[in-house]
Amino acid sequence: MNDAAPILEFATVEEALQSGNGRLVDVVDALLSQGVAIRGELWLTVADVDLVFLGLDLLLANPDRLQRKAAGAA
Repeated sequence: MNDAAPILEFATVEEALQSGNGRLVDVVDALLSQGVAIRGELWLTVADVDLVFLGLDLLLANPDRLQRKAAGAA
């Protein structure tokens, strides 16, 4: 197995959501087929003192697409 990170190409939100109908299952299918990266942060602060930081980086994609990209990059 190759340890190199796969090279991924992501669609913009507009490209992923171009489907003509707006059913939720179609939107999710379009997002998963293109791949979506989500980044979020949560800070818990009391009296201007930062107590907790929670960072989240999430990649949602169809596993077949990730495997194809990894195989193409090798």
